[in-house]
Amino acid sequence: MYRPLKRRRVSTFDVERISDTHYGAMSKHDFESPFRTKKRHYEFPIEETEIFEEAKDLGMEILMPPHRARISYPLAEPPLLDLDKRLYSHQLSGVRRAASWGKAMIGDEMGVGKSAQAVALAKYYGGRVCIVCPSYLKNNWKRECAFWYPELDIGIVKKDVPDTSIIVSYDLTHRRALGKFNVLILDESHYAKSKGAKRTKALRRLSAHVPHVFLLTGTPAPNKPVELFSQISMLRDYGTYTNFTKRYCGAKMSPLGFVDVSGATHKRELAWLLRSTVLIRRLKRDVLQDLPPKIRTTLEVDVPTAGMKKKFARWKEINRLLMQKETFAMISERKRLVSELFLMTAEAKVDVIKKICADLPPRTLIFHHHKVLGDAIEESVPCLRIDGRTPQDKRAEYVEDFQEGRVDYMCLSMLAAGTGITLTRATNIVFAEMYFVPGVLLQAEDRAHRIGLEEPVTVTYVLANGSLDEHMFKSATRKLNTLDECLDGRNDRVFMNP
Repeated sequence: MYRPLKRRRVSTFDVERISDTHYGAMSKHDFESPFRTKKRHYEFPIEETEIFEEAKDLGMEILMPPHRARISYPLAEPPLLDLDKRLYSHQLSGVRRAASWGKAMIGDEMGVGKSAQAVALAKYYGGRVCIVCPSYLKNNWKRECAFWYPELDIGIVKKDVPDTSIIVSYDLTHRRALGKFNVLILDESHYAKSKGAKRTKALRRLSAHVPHVFLLTGTPAPNKPVELFSQISMLRDYGTYTNFTKRYCGAKMSPLGFVDVSGATHKRELAWLLRSTVLIRRLKRDVLQDLPPKIRTTLEVDVPTAGMKKKFARWKEINRLLMQKETFAMISERKRLVSELFLMTAEAKVDVIKKICADLPPRTLIFHHHKVLGDAIEESVPCLRIDGRTPQDKRAEYVEDFQEGRVDYMCLSMLAAGTGITLTRATNIVFAEMYFVPGVLLQAEDRAHRIGLEEPVTVTYVLANGSLDEHMFKSATRKLNTLDECLDGRNDRVFMNP
């Protein structure tokens, strides 16, 4: 037996239950050895109880995970459903598993086909259906229902709430009495990630009285694990927010008097717990093996940075001081500096983005965040533009024009056009700038890399040397690695192609 415990300054170890699926992804050495998680702290598979006596002899305290992490969650036998034959095999299995639970989060990666599964579940359970989605996706859901469930009588909520099944935006959920439903579908459910938001509170009250609730999102936690709690607690009881954040988010009291829940702890356990209870998540590389590859690359460019140098120096100084002592004044100043540097980076890239756009091949999507870069892109290349000012009826028209080949370029806002549209004719994606939340980047990439793609797609991130881009890119990569462990129990994603 491998014996890592020696007489050293080790005070505790945690006994963790690790899923069989995780073992399958580990090497033999990993399986036989404990997981060294941090200094003076070890984790063991819960079956290795022989180690208890040795730990006791060394005077160590044995910490057990809470009851919910030690019990088993047997999966009910998936019902044999008479499902639409147009569904892919992985979609059929997803519907059957969700039906065996009755409530579930379908967290399949973007482009795997979550909408079709949700409509199939609504058709299976019948009754009045409520679909909650971002406002710009309401017409898209109307089309999805007409395609997969044409006999469903469904209307879009505007001023009045129809007596039929309904499609309603997140913005209206706390402003309207919607009625009673048999099925509730939350599309892009990470819109309800903030437990204090009015929309989240309204949806929690609504979901408590609906027998079948299904959450759809390709990015269940766009930025950090704490964003999961408000969503999954609509599906089943996971204890209190305090206990959840202590266990899985490294909750700790900040010197400034607030609780910091931005961390990620017991990541493998969290992945196992979610998959055992509510989460159905498949990645494109696993279920769409014939899908052409996505190739990521970076393009490093030089931009004027003279105006940024003093702000960068001050930002680094504040980061150093915050490691010694936190104050509200310094935290506020750091946020202000980051916001200013973000905008300054966009403004500094205007000229170089214009040159890049002038040489782009046809069938290219160009993503931006700041208006100044959107204007520069629109000026440099003949394109259709979708941002927060684009009317909803025009969005569908622009998407059709691109897909049908009437236009070869699209200028897209990451936040306004990063979800809910399909642009599989594209073979190139250019990110004119970075963003703080990695989930936003992945959602935008997968407007093209999804079911229906016929050719490989190249994704290029334009990074300005000496700007905030470098720090944001490293941060996004680090956060993605953490979220992969928390959601998938895997760490084999290669974000940047060699």
